[in-house]
Amino acid sequence: MKAQEIHPSLHRINVAQFHLMLAAGVLTENDRVELIDGEMRDMPPIGPTHNGCTGALLMRFASTLADRAFVTSQGPLALDRRSELYPDLLVLKPRDDLYQIGHPSADDVLLLIEVSDSTLNYDRKTKLLKYARAGVPLYWIVDVQHKSIHEYQDPDRFARRYRQSRSVAEGAISATLTGVAVQVTMTDLFRF
Repeated sequence: MKAQEIHPSLHRINVAQFHLMLAAGVLTENDRVELIDGEMRDMPPIGPTHNGCTGALLMRFASTLADRAFVTSQGPLALDRRSELYPDLLVLKPRDDLYQIGHPSADDVLLLIEVSDSTLNYDRKTKLLKYARAGVPLYWIVDVQHKSIHEYQDPDRFARRYRQSRSVAEGAISATLTGVAVQVTMTDLFRF
C-alpha cells in the first residue's frame, strides 16, 4: 500500500485576530503588513516616486472634494472577515464620525487608488479580484513604470472582475465623485 502524501494547510487568521496582534504589539504601525484572505502579506517599502504620486493625488482629491468626501492615504479598508488592505488612496463617502468609530468598508468607497511602482501584476490580479468581489465601484492603478493610469469600473462581484476598463497614458483622466469632477493629468503625477 502506497503512503498518501500530506500537505500541511495554512493557518489563516481573520481581521479581528489581526487587530489583536496589533493591539498586543506583535505587529506595530511600522510593520507594513496587510491581510488578504487570512494571509499576512508584507507590503514593499515606499520609494520617493510612489510617495510623490500618492501625495499629489491626496492634494488633488482633498482640495477638490473638501467637505464633500473623506479622502485618506494608506489607511485600512476592511473588505471581508479575512481581508484588510491599505490602499494608497481612498475617497470615501462622508461620515459624521470621520471614520473614527470604525474602519471603512467597500460600501463606503467612492474611488480606490493603488500606486504601483513594483507591484503592478499584484495590483492587477490579486487586489483587483478582491476589490471587484467587494464591490468597490471605481479602482485606479497608477502605473509608475509606464507613466499611466489604469481605470476599472462597474464591478461584477460574482465573476470578481470589472466590466469596464481603460488605460490613460497621455492627457488627463477624471472621475465624478459626489457630483464634482476631479481631473488628474499625467503631468500632475509624473515629474521625471
